[in-house]
Amino acid sequence: MARMLLVFLFACLSATALGQPVPVDGAQLLAELRKGGFHIYFRHTATLPEHAHEAAQRQAGKLDIANCETQRNLSELGYIQAREQAGWVAKLAIPMGEVLASRYCRTRLHAAWFSAAPRFEDALTPARNAEKAAQLKRLLGQPPPAGTNTFHFAHGGILWQATDYDSVEAETFVFRPGGARGAELVAALKMEDWALLAAGKPCCAPRSFWTGKGTPPVE
Repeated sequence: MARMLLVFLFACLSATALGQPVPVDGAQLLAELRKGGFHIYFRHTATLPEHAHEAAQRQAGKLDIANCETQRNLSELGYIQAREQAGWVAKLAIPMGEVLASRYCRTRLHAAWFSAAPRFEDALTPARNAEKAAQLKRLLGQPPPAGTNTFHFAHGGILWQATDYDSVEAETFVFRPGGARGAELVAALKMEDWALLAAGKPCCAPRSFWTGKGTPPVE
């Protein structure tokens, strides 16, 4: 056991020296989340392969955020992932305060597993621009009401423009308000990380920056 611990610590120190994110203590992270005070940003779960369809609708001026048929929507896997995430939040007793969501169908349907009445937020809704990026930065920098976490359901491109962090579908970001950037990224959970978090195991390594890789192609 001691040898395994030394190997893990060496790996963490090596990654830190290289500037790479390292896993966080799952037990400590869960304890902090239960106290509240964080912004939990859910990128929408898995979607159908309709990127070209939505792009074409946008270019033709036919994209309607009230009409799901003009958009890229959640796949069957996406519904399963959303349900699983909501189940983990309830099982782990992570306090949920305000629930904010993009107006797009995929994010509204994702958020519906957590709240019957999310508040739609323009800063989370594409198309992305500098003004929305500034608004999201301000949101992430505001402390949630005591004892709660603010939940956000939105897109990868919106997050990238405001924070410079890459993401994949169904990835969840935990931000602590404050610091030089307005909010500090303390953890990033992919679907497999929820079980590790529940078990108090190392998990949820914060993301690296996107810088230098170009603009994310889809929301």
